[in-house]
Amino acid sequence: MKPASDGEALAVATLIRDMSAANTAVELAGVFVRGAMAAHRLSAGACYWRDASAGALLPLAGGHAPADVLPTLAMDELDNPLVYSLTAAQSRRVERIDTLVDVGEGFERLREKLPQQDALQVTPLFDSSMRAAGVLMVMGEPDAVQGWQVSPSWQLLLQAYGRLLARLQERPRPAKAEPSRPGQRERAGAGRLLAAEFIGGGPAAKSVRNELLRLADSSLSLLLTGETGVGKDHAAWLIHQASSRQGRFVPVNCAAIPKDLIESELFGVVRGAYTGAAQAREGLVAAAHGGTLFLDEIGDMPLDLQGSLLRLLNEKKFRPLGASREQGSDFRLICATHRPLPELVGDGRFREDLYFRIRQQVLHLPPLRERREDIPALAAHILLQFNREHQRNVMGLSERALALLQAHRFPGNVRELRSLVLVAAERAAPGGWIGAHALAELQTAAGERASPGDELELLRTLWGTNNLPEAMTLFERHLLSDRLRRAQGSRRLAAESLGIPKRTLAHKCQNHRLDVEGRTP
Repeated sequence: MKPASDGEALAVATLIRDMSAANTAVELAGVFVRGAMAAHRLSAGACYWRDASAGALLPLAGGHAPADVLPTLAMDELDNPLVYSLTAAQSRRVERIDTLVDVGEGFERLREKLPQQDALQVTPLFDSSMRAAGVLMVMGEPDAVQGWQVSPSWQLLLQAYGRLLARLQERPRPAKAEPSRPGQRERAGAGRLLAAEFIGGGPAAKSVRNELLRLADSSLSLLLTGETGVGKDHAAWLIHQASSRQGRFVPVNCAAIPKDLIESELFGVVRGAYTGAAQAREGLVAAAHGGTLFLDEIGDMPLDLQGSLLRLLNEKKFRPLGASREQGSDFRLICATHRPLPELVGDGRFREDLYFRIRQQVLHLPPLRERREDIPALAAHILLQFNREHQRNVMGLSERALALLQAHRFPGNVRELRSLVLVAAERAAPGGWIGAHALAELQTAAGERASPGDELELLRTLWGTNNLPEAMTLFERHLLSDRLRRAQGSRRLAAESLGIPKRTLAHKCQNHRLDVEGRTP
């Protein structure tokens, strides 16, 4: 990093002097943004700050446009680079702003005020408590933005801005300012976490988020129900993270641990308890002290261990294997199952008293087919994570690809959606889009077979379309794919069943990328 020139150092010193004269955070931000733009000939800039409710980013100052014409940004726009920089507390660089797609309505309104092909740099700003509370956005030619980012003098400017802002925040507040209620900040933080980590803007997703927040600080046992793949383990982790508990989140998959080891895994072992126990080992119950114990697939817990668990819940005490004394553990219990526990109770495979003890509170997570409106947001979030982790730049999913996803029944729920999107992203060309044909091939390869319920859901989706050509294309692809499967890949038989020539079917298969022709002529 080369040292700053005399002229640059003088410009920074002058700007710090002007910033020091600011009497409000808004005035300070204005001087800061305009100075940053002028120093490196940047084309646009803005300073955003998180509001008191922590639900939005508010424009404090704009260097290219007045703050009052810049849009407010909702904190649940997780793919918005400004929101991402704040929540992740790290800088975000975008080489060309026109490559950003599906990153939020607020950012689309902001994009209207910005140059369309410039590079974007977003830097988090920290309050006096060293928490990320705002962001600085600058734009310009890639070389100019890079120059701003690596300039040592302007890194000093960022530090000066932080100190001056902290000084303004430490000034006594007016007497009329109402003090925050106890726990208000913590609850706002929990709300931000849930908005960032439980994706979806539909009614079902919002209802689940509200329930997760309500259940976070309860001490009662909670039972999570729902189909395989809906994210019960993720919901349990979110409840723990949103709570005030300081201990660990300790997950236990009751179906994955062998029956002869689950007791020692839960309660621990003292040295010499059995042959081969050369040293003591802490159990998972002890590790969850002060935190949350999550028992996944509780319906698979051995019947003889259910009595020990019931006693643990009632007395909060347990005895490690081979120990003579009991130990205590203060934990919050969350259980999950996709199995019908009442039926297991009726069959004598699950204790009724334990069932009522673990279901003091119940939260049902809906399957993905009941929240289809969230599929585009979920897919975009999965793709964003893929690009970050693999340093790729897959642009997104085409409209036909999204329509295909929303028409699918998803028996594997969010887990299946994640698998489909990740595999399709791996196969996508750099800088390319994921098309409907890629997803169709994956579903066909996985042996997707439509059920009457799938067909009904597809018809409902098509009936509610606002794009007739797209709906007709999607219906034709599903119909052709189904007939080819029934004909075991024979285009001749499939064509006869549809009353069309084989050549016409072959042409349609080529258009839809249905390369599944069998050996039968």
